[in-house]
Amino acid sequence: MSTFRCDIVTPESLLFSEEVNFVSVPGSEGELGILAKHAPVVSTLKLGAIRVKREENSEPLAFAVTGGYVEIDGTKVVVLATRAVDASTVTPEEARASKAAAEQKLSALAEDDSRAAFYNDEIAFFELLENLHAARA
Repeated sequence: MSTFRCDIVTPESLLFSEEVNFVSVPGSEGELGILAKHAPVVSTLKLGAIRVKREENSEPLAFAVTGGYVEIDGTKVVVLATRAVDASTVTPEEARASKAAAEQKLSALAEDDSRAAFYNDEIAFFELLENLHAARA
């Protein structure tokens, strides 16, 4: 099966850049599965998992992403992520602790505090990381 280049970029770094066999991204209109020679597409991303397979029968790598954009041109996939992390670099315990810290900060806010949206996004991001670890177990 043909391979293609996949780059996952955040404002801080180039998180991933390799030849791969398959990529799945959480498009804002639904999940996009991408193989070599995929039709050109540009899409926004929503909170979800990017799954990357280096080889046809390999275990997928998982990245948690909060949003951003994906560009597909048939020979490469470029993900420009608002925030993304390799799920294997965050332990389930770290995800749970970060989620609990965000929940505690959220509970201390007044109802109309504009920071609530930030903490709700943090909670959703760390729940996603917990779910990615649970799915691998």
